[in-house]
This record gives sequence, C-alpha cells and structure tokens, in this order.
Amino acid sequence: MSTAQTLSLDNQPVNTELTGTREPVRMDVIKEIASTAAGTERPALIWGNTDRATIAAEALWVFARRTGLDGSGDEAYTAVQDLIANLMHLCEQEGITDENVTFASLVSSAEMHYQAELGEC
Repeated sequence: MSTAQTLSLDNQPVNTELTGTREPVRMDVIKEIASTAAGTERPALIWGNTDRATIAAEALWVFARRTGLDGSGDEAYTAVQDLIANLMHLCEQEGITDENVTFASLVSSAEMHYQAELGEC
C-alpha cells in the first residue's frame, strides 16, 4: 500500500472495515507517511488536509514506537484506539476534562473541525 492511497485527496477511507474492499492500514504505511514530516518546518505549515494527516501520522508513529505497536504487521487502527484511550486517561488525570467538558465533547468538537476542513482541499 502506498502513501498516495493513505493520503488520498478524495478523502476515501482505506480501512477494509470501513469500505469492505481494502486491507487494513499497517504501521509501516504510517511510518512512511510520518517520515515525510522529517526535516520540515516547526511549527508545521498546514496547507490542507494532507498536511494535517501527515502531522497526525507523525504523532501516531511516535506513540506506536513508545508502546511497541510499531511492527510493520501491526494495524494502524489499534494504535489509534490505544492513543485515544491514553489521551482519555491524560485528560481525566490532569483535569483537562471534567463533568463540564467531557472527552466526548472534545471528540464532538474535533468532528466539527474535521467536517469543516474536508472542503478545504
């Protein structure tokens, strides 16, 4: 699988569980995408959704390496699920979320940002 498939400009999902037609994205693809961020500007310049996906891949790759989910056969969605669960722990323990600002409300807000950004590319 190539990074072109993963970072499709037409925003088509690549995970077989979502489409029923493709293999699950493996961590070697995430590693390849993340490597394109090496040597780029800090902070990153965001010109569109491909840049957003590249930054996310970089963060996911760092997390996967730290947690041992970085094998080429490991499925990316497992790392994503574990990262989200760990973010939930962080938010709870540090008071980022509480009864007024729940993790679900953060995800809902992120979904609104995502939907708004779909039309930018």
